[in-house]
Amino acid sequence: MDLPPREVPEGLTAQEYYKLGVQYKSMGWTEQARDALTFALEDNSDAEVTVSAKRFLRTKIPRFPVPLLAEQKNIEGFNLMATGDVEAARNTFEELIAQFPDFEWPYGNLAVLCLHDGQILKAKDLLEQALEINPDYVNGWLHMATAKGLELDLEGARRCVERALESDPTDTAAKAMRDALNEL
Repeated sequence: MDLPPREVPEGLTAQEYYKLGVQYKSMGWTEQARDALTFALEDNSDAEVTVSAKRFLRTKIPRFPVPLLAEQKNIEGFNLMATGDVEAARNTFEELIAQFPDFEWPYGNLAVLCLHDGQILKAKDLLEQALEINPDYVNGWLHMATAKGLELDLEGARRCVERALESDPTDTAAKAMRDALNEL
């Protein structure tokens, strides 16, 4: 996948801005994603794109603008986590939470590390904080469902997945988790 331009370009269609916003988000570039999705909303010629862009902004992009330093540190922490340097990732996310307490993603990322370490109560506490910042944070709800599942609270896990689907009925991970829970 080619890197998108660092600056959000002008003159794209609503659909192109939406796709660019999704691509920016996948790279952890929160504010470019927010800008591209906002441009998609300004061009209200495609009602379906408007609905999708609003939903994506509400459920997948941080609720509050994120400073560039926080965005970069979160990407660094995510990369550390992906390469298996758990301790460095943990420290990065803890520093991010201390410095930028209104940025929900580090809470979710640190909660994932806690879940892998069996620290379910700590993970749930972190996720509650993340969901307090952004009640529509789909990944937060899915991580909370995982935590409840690890506690064998399948009904609680189902409620979390349903809450994620209330925020974004199109989310494929939430649908897959719902289907898996229904199989149990």
